[in-house]
Formats: sequence, C-alpha cells, structure tokens
Amino acid sequence: MQELLDRGLKIVPVTIWDDQVVIGFNPKELARVFHLDASVAQADVPTMINKFETVLVAACRTTRQIPSDRLDWESPERERTLRQFTFHIFDRPERAMNAYEVRSYTNEDRGRLVVDILGNVGNEEIARYGEEVLRGVKSALAGDTALDLSRELDTYMGQKTAGELMDLALGHSAHHLKQLYEYMSLIGIEPDAPLCAADFEGIAVPTELF
Repeated sequence: MQELLDRGLKIVPVTIWDDQVVIGFNPKELARVFHLDASVAQADVPTMINKFETVLVAACRTTRQIPSDRLDWESPERERTLRQFTFHIFDRPERAMNAYEVRSYTNEDRGRLVVDILGNVGNEEIARYGEEVLRGVKSALAGDTALDLSRELDTYMGQKTAGELMDLALGHSAHHLKQLYEYMSLIGIEPDAPLCAADFEGIAVPTELF
C-alpha cells in the first residue's frame, strides 16, 4: 500500500507495469499495456440488457437473504460491511448512467456510501434500490431516450465511451455478486438460486475472485 501512496495512488485495484498504471479492472487498457493480441469484446446492447437483468435480479434476491443482524458483518479483505457492499453492487451502474448526464465519472462516484445515499437502511431498501437501478439501466439502453453509447466521457480511468463505462459497470456488478456468494458462505447462508458459470458468460470479469 505504501508503494501506491508514494505514487499518489489511493485507488484499488490498480495494475502497475514499468511506468504504466491501469486503474480498476479495465480489460481494454490491460490488453494494451501487456500487448495482448486478443481483442477485448464489449457486450452488445441486447446482451448487456440481458446480463444486467440476470446479475442485478440475482443480487437483489441474495441481498434479501441477509439477516438484519449480519448486515454490518465486515468482509475480511476490505473491512467493508455487507450493507455497504450490496449497495455498491447496484450503485456502480447507477453512477455510470449519471456519468452520461454530467459527462464525467470520478473516484468519488465509485466510493459513495450507502448511509449518505439511502441512510442506515436494511436489506429490503437496498434490494429495492437495485430494482430501481435495473429499471433505469433497461430504459437507458433500450428506452425512447437511449444513451448514445459512443459518447466520450471523462473518468478516473481516462477517456471512456458511455458503452465502455456501462460494460465495465456490468462486469463490476457481476464480479461483486460472485464475491457476495463467497461472503454468504462465510456467514453460513446458502444463496438462493445462485448464478452459474453459464450465466456469467459474455461478461468481462477478473479470473481471480479477490
């Protein structure tokens, strides 16, 4: 961590290779830095809608399973409560849509706290927030005023199109859902109808769980 601070970096995950820095899980930039021949595919709109619905519905279902007395359980590797973690799964896509309107996506956007946005709420309120975000995503991608996915946006990861940012948000939520399943096992709860490997096909996520 001190090495990151010495470089002026306060964001994880981050990849450093020689003098090049890639912030976040950014498949396109990682492929460029490591000179990978394989192209990094971005999900098309129908696939993105389908996968967002699959992932966020499952995340809502799992969030509703968390007992109220376990919402403040902290994950061992990040010391982040389940209350904050489940909110964050849904908030990343919401912030990606907000970025389209304001033309920027900041480090503050990625780290919003549930208590500041929803209050000290329970799992039902967080799940309802997730359902609201999903409705927004479907409207943003296929509604009457759908996003121009080619629009360039300023982000803490550099210039990204709206399409790239939505695709990254999808991968982010999917990866965190996988982690949520692991957290559930740590507190002795079996997730209800968890997604399987086939459900995650077509979504760019890190190979490592943590």
